[in-house]
Amino acid sequence: MFFISLVPHHWILAWLLIWSYLVSFTYAASPQHPFPNIPFSTFSNTIQSNFGPNISLATVLAILFTLIENPDLLNLHFRQQNPKYSGENKIQVSGWIIALVNSLATQLGNKRTETLFSGNELAPEPDKKGKINLLARKIDKIASCLGLSPYDSEGNYKGKLLPLSCHKIEPAYVICPTSFICGTLDCQPRCLVQSTQERDIPLVTLIKGHTVHQKVPVLTGKCPKCKTLYAADHERFQDTSTIQNNLKRVYLNSAKYLKIGRSLWVDRLFSTSAVNAMYNFHASASAYAEYWNNTFGTEQISVTRSHIWQAFVQQSVRTIAEESDIDVEFDDGLNIKEVTTQAFSLLGENGIIRAADKHACAECTQEHKKTSDVVFNNPAAVVGMDATDDNIPTIGSDHEEPQVDLPQVTSDDEMDVDAIQDIKMVVLDGVVMGPQVNNI
Repeated sequence: MFFISLVPHHWILAWLLIWSYLVSFTYAASPQHPFPNIPFSTFSNTIQSNFGPNISLATVLAILFTLIENPDLLNLHFRQQNPKYSGENKIQVSGWIIALVNSLATQLGNKRTETLFSGNELAPEPDKKGKINLLARKIDKIASCLGLSPYDSEGNYKGKLLPLSCHKIEPAYVICPTSFICGTLDCQPRCLVQSTQERDIPLVTLIKGHTVHQKVPVLTGKCPKCKTLYAADHERFQDTSTIQNNLKRVYLNSAKYLKIGRSLWVDRLFSTSAVNAMYNFHASASAYAEYWNNTFGTEQISVTRSHIWQAFVQQSVRTIAEESDIDVEFDDGLNIKEVTTQAFSLLGENGIIRAADKHACAECTQEHKKTSDVVFNNPAAVVGMDATDDNIPTIGSDHEEPQVDLPQVTSDDEMDVDAIQDIKMVVLDGVVMGPQVNNI
């Protein structure tokens, strides 16, 4: 504090800004315990002996994931079961586990909660408090069976229960076509065959949500009759209507995954996030790539500006095409610049926004003016002007705030919508985040 008091505040702020720019704020994963490694037979026997015979797999999994997602609450619960100091009482059913059971019962609903009890336990039917206490004892036994306790069976402290790693139970992902039959008129509904030899199946990186999955196989389907290729994000066929028999590519609006790099695929959440960031925050592709790498990237995987631009273009094309109820069809093998050009020619409607076609009003259309009618009482509005100019109002001056003189328009008929210099849209404010040059 003594050192800070000797330094001007603006230098402290400048130092903090420089430091925050240079330091990468990549989130560091906290330590974890491995997923419970017990025989399935042990877990199955515990479930069957504690719950009703009609309990479903979905309910069992809901109980399992409820327990492994609440290690802090289990630490609190089992600590009350193992008193250590004078004045502490051993409480088998703590308030912590009761609160967890109440939340679980709400999640399951009355019908599924009933399957947690056997017929004998429900006759005579206990009151609500009795059912919750009984269920709390059952959940306590399941947690002990899974080893989700900081204490061993003899009450010896083993160490705080940490968040559990779910790496061992992660699913295996495969990128494949969403269609399972050929869609051409001559072949429908012929089944598709896997066209890639096993030794040639590419293994890629898949970003699903914001989680990175490595060595994901990419499979391509093929119609044995018409030879149309079906990929996860597009279809490729030979255009027999032309002399050249050119190959065509159909960009599927229903695609779950998009290829944005040589060996990088992403799901639609990733691509939608990129589009929304650019529109909502005016972020460049470089800025969003930097944000994603700092937040979700690892030493093994990072994205580039080119990846984000690919995701932006492909998601935008599919979003607009879906609104137009078409799957866009381009020549096969186009680079991203050519895709953008052809997409604008097909979907751009000569630069007219469909929702704004044949519409003009006082709120969205004004006559063009080379200079503003008003300079607000804001130094940022006069940056670069001579500070000695007497006409510039200063902060705290007695000058009356000038008013903006807008044309008085009461209906569309009173406005000259055909004026040559009318402008349809004005950017009032723009924000550039991160790198200040957008080289897309």
